[in-house]
Amino acid sequence: MKKRVLLIICICLSLLLIILSSAIYLIYIQKLITENTLKNLAELTKQDSIKIENKIEEDFRVLNNICDEIEINNLTNAQSIFELYERNELKTNFTRMAIMYQNGNTITSDGENVNLKDEVEYFFESDDVQISRSRKSKIDMQEINIYFKKINLENEPIVIMLIAETDAYERLFANSIYNGRGYEYIITSKGVMIANSANQENTQNIFESLREDIDLKENQNKIEEMESDINKAQNGQKIMKINNYNYYISYTNIGISDWNVLIITPESIVAEELQEVITISTVITIIIIISIIAISVYIIYSNIKKKRELYELAYIDPITKLGNYYYFCKEGQKLLDISTNSNNYVIILSIEKFQSFNKHYGHNTGNNLLIEIGNKLNKQNIVCRLSNDVFGIITQTTNIKEEAEKIFESLSKIKVKDETYSVYPIIGIYQCKQNEQILEAIDKATIAHDEIVGDYNKKYCIFDETMENRILEEHEIEEIMDEALGNEEFEIYYQPKINILDEKVVSAEALVRWNRNGKMISPGKFIPLFEKNRFILKLDLYIFEKVCKDIKEFNLKNITFSVNVSKEHFNTLDFIDEYDKIAKKYKINPKNIELEITESAGIDTNITNIMKEIKKRGFNISLDDFGTGYSSLNMLQDMPIDVLKIDKSFIDKIGNSKIDIIKHIINMANELGIITVAEGVETKEQVKYLKNVGCTIIQGYYYSKPLNKNQFIEYVSSYLQFKL
Repeated sequence: MKKRVLLIICICLSLLLIILSSAIYLIYIQKLITENTLKNLAELTKQDSIKIENKIEEDFRVLNNICDEIEINNLTNAQSIFELYERNELKTNFTRMAIMYQNGNTITSDGENVNLKDEVEYFFESDDVQISRSRKSKIDMQEINIYFKKINLENEPIVIMLIAETDAYERLFANSIYNGRGYEYIITSKGVMIANSANQENTQNIFESLREDIDLKENQNKIEEMESDINKAQNGQKIMKINNYNYYISYTNIGISDWNVLIITPESIVAEELQEVITISTVITIIIIISIIAISVYIIYSNIKKKRELYELAYIDPITKLGNYYYFCKEGQKLLDISTNSNNYVIILSIEKFQSFNKHYGHNTGNNLLIEIGNKLNKQNIVCRLSNDVFGIITQTTNIKEEAEKIFESLSKIKVKDETYSVYPIIGIYQCKQNEQILEAIDKATIAHDEIVGDYNKKYCIFDETMENRILEEHEIEEIMDEALGNEEFEIYYQPKINILDEKVVSAEALVRWNRNGKMISPGKFIPLFEKNRFILKLDLYIFEKVCKDIKEFNLKNITFSVNVSKEHFNTLDFIDEYDKIAKKYKINPKNIELEITESAGIDTNITNIMKEIKKRGFNISLDDFGTGYSSLNMLQDMPIDVLKIDKSFIDKIGNSKIDIIKHIINMANELGIITVAEGVETKEQVKYLKNVGCTIIQGYYYSKPLNKNQFIEYVSSYLQFKL
């Protein structure tokens, strides 16, 4: 009897111990899940706040650029301002543009008139670019946000507005927050809702909405703390009871205006099975134990899966399945922090003209190409896809040049689904110092990468300090380039082209020189920069108009003038209309003008069609630097060119055994009826050789350096005494 009682007592005590242990274990699991969920939500709100902040900053930049162009060009007419907006390449970010006057009258780019006289003070209060909270559009009743900036035109202030639909921000939210059972909001510091994923009216106040549903007794202090944090632009997480259910709340300040990202998810998402275990545990101890183990494993697995999904969203590239930019920064910094050697290299790699590849072969093929590139690179320490076709690599090697050669060769031919494609990798390299910050290493590798974009003579570039100094120098140039153009600091020099048969000037090339306060800035410093930042588009038009004006003044009927056209113009046919308009303005016969196209621009079908349009307008076409790009002699018959300029690199070889190519080029050009011009001619020996092989037009220092306008007129008028 005593043994039975003792056994019963032991069983009861054992059961009690199991229940207590299970309860403690469940509490621990629930606490762990709660902590991880809050951590994951904090990471998600941070990622979305960065995306939204980047969008707003980009839209601010667009508005600032438009306002700058309005003020620079003194566009006082609304129609001309709207035309500027229509030309802006980023206008698709906005539904319309509007101009607001001091009386509140507001006109839009789609022809609507709206009176906002009640909000004049609000829109005219600040000189900085601003963004409004969400509001109903008076035109189409859509939820919108207004980017606006006050500017002064002819001493009269106006406000330039760019209108964006609020759902543009909602599209930036995470695709799915716990399978759609969580909600994401953008709110102001006062709680006013800007955008949301819950299909609610954006005008309501989130704080007031929460107070209607929460248990004030348990949550009043939490609501006040959350309001205080958001007012102070501080981040945080809370657990609140709403309609008798616990919810996780995470909030992060965006960093622009007073906007914040707020995510609300129900606790039941991660605790449903846990509650089942607690219910089952009251029925039978054995079932409780089994259920606890099974469900606990399932919950942990589910939590790991959710965490992995959030991790992949934050750190994994969806196309290549490699790490993304954030992963590269995080893991790269870890590697650099623990590494004790100096053989760590950061490599930034991209594919030349990848956008053209996408357009030609389609995005699916482009994506598959990126996957194959990632597979080939994945032998390195860390390989990530940072953006578009840009990859980041961290490698440890004692011979980086050999490593770079291997990478280049391995990527030159990529096989995608039984098709082999030729690609051209662009590789920038930086050797890391001990304990260096990864962001600084990325910046310097990017500088080296950008150094050889478009340079087909280099397979890779290793960073050195002179590159960074040049970047600073280029930045200084960019700050003064608009001012210099307005001050007419860019001067035109003319280098004569001589017919060596009668030693007469038959043509001249217009070359730009930058005279800054009496000091000449080398074209080699500013022309490549202007092509990169597209300021060359303005400069080319300026030069062309100056040349047309000089041609009219020179009145030299038998001399043609050649003007360089940057490859940046070939994205549109509009520039031909501009050139045609300028020539007609000064009554210049297009036959007296050669438009020089550099072969390194990459002659393709698009450029060939543009050449045909140029010929249609009556201009002559000169192909400059022939032999330095990818054009073949056979391609000449398909290009409607009048003049072929043989590059100086070939002329410099005259006198050695490798000069047959010059004769071949000239013979082919003569057969096609194309005039050949040898540029960079400096010696009498070169002139004699060129004359013997049938090239009759010479440009170079042998006859003349580039001359200013007065020197050129004097040179043309003089009789040349050179004898061959």
